[in-house]
Amino acid sequence: MSIDRLTIQGVRNIADTQFHPGPGVNVLYGDNGAGKSSILEAIHLLALARSFKVSRTRTLIGDTQDQATVFAELNDRTRIGVQRSRQGQHSIRLNGEALAVVSELAHRLPLQLIHADSFLLLEGAPSHRRQFLDWGVFHQDLDFHSAWQSAQKSLKNRNSLLRSGKIDPAQMAVWQREFIAAAERLDDYRKQYLEGFVPRFHQVLDALIELPALRIHYYRGWDKSRSLVEMLDSQWDRDCKLGYTQAGPQRADMRIKVNNQAASDVLSRGQQKLVVCALKVAQSLHLQDVHNRPTTFLVDDLPAELDRNHIRKLGGLMEGLTGQVFMTSVDPEPLSEFWQAPDRVKLFHVEQGQVQAMDDGE
Repeated sequence: MSIDRLTIQGVRNIADTQFHPGPGVNVLYGDNGAGKSSILEAIHLLALARSFKVSRTRTLIGDTQDQATVFAELNDRTRIGVQRSRQGQHSIRLNGEALAVVSELAHRLPLQLIHADSFLLLEGAPSHRRQFLDWGVFHQDLDFHSAWQSAQKSLKNRNSLLRSGKIDPAQMAVWQREFIAAAERLDDYRKQYLEGFVPRFHQVLDALIELPALRIHYYRGWDKSRSLVEMLDSQWDRDCKLGYTQAGPQRADMRIKVNNQAASDVLSRGQQKLVVCALKVAQSLHLQDVHNRPTTFLVDDLPAELDRNHIRKLGGLMEGLTGQVFMTSVDPEPLSEFWQAPDRVKLFHVEQGQVQAMDDGE
C-alpha cells in the first residue's frame, strides 16, 4: 500500500501541511532546518506511533503545539491517523476506529529507514542487529509476535524473581518453562527467516560492491551444542548473583563478518554504508518476494552518505521495489539519476515547514 494523501500537524517546525506523494520516489529537498527530516519522522510516527529518534519522541511536538498529528489516506482508501501528546500518550485510529495495538499498525505499513544511525547495524550493539532481524521475521510470520511477547513477559518475570532475593521455586518453574518454550520458537522463526533472506542479501550486495568474503553468522543467544535448559541450569548461580538471565533469545545476534573478523573492524566507512544499504534493500525485496508486500522506504540525506556512482547503483536495485520511497536532500541534483524511470519521481520543495509539489503546481 502507498500513501495518497499525507497531512502533518504539530511535528517539530511543521505546524500544518498537506501533500499528495507519488507512488514511486518522492524527493523532498530544501535548506537545512526546512523540515525535510521532520516529514520522514512524521511518516515513521504514522507507521509505528513513535519517532525514529526514539529518545526524543516527546520533543517531536512543535514548541507552540500541544500534540503532533499525522493522518494518511492510502491508495486502497484505508485511513490511518496517529496522534501523540506532549505527555507521551498516543492514540491510533484506523478507518475512524480506535486501534489499541501498535503491532497491527506496523504490520499494515512495513517501513524501512536509512539514515545516519542505520550504520549502527554493523558497529553497534547486538540489539541493533536483533531488531533488524526481528523486523523481517515479524513481517514474514504472523505467529512470531506472540512468541516474542511471551519471551519478553517470561524473561521479565524470571529476572524479577532472580533479583527478589527470595525465589519461589514453583513460580520460577512456571516462568522458566514458558521462557524456554518461547525461546525455542523464536530461534526456529529466526533461523527459518535467515535461510531465505541470506541468499537474497548476497545477490543485492554483489550488485553494489564486491565483498565475497563477507558472511552472516547467526548466534541464537546460547551455545548451539547445548539446550537452553542445560544452559540455564549451568548458569543458575551466576544468574542469581547478577539478577538477570544470561542465556536466551534476548542475547541473539546476526554477526556480520569478513574473513571471520567483525565487518566494522575491516571495512571502510564507505563499504559499511553499502553493506547496510544492501541489508535494508534485500530485506524489503525478500518480503516482496515471499508475501508480495511492498515496503515504504525513508531515506534521509543519501548524498551525504554515498557517492554518485553508488547512489545510481542503489537506485537501480530499489527500482525492483514496488513500495514508495521518500528521500531528503539539500540539493535534488545528485538524486536526478537515482531512478531510471523519471515519470515515477516526484519533487517537493520544503521551506519553513511547508511542502510544495514542483511538477504539478500543487
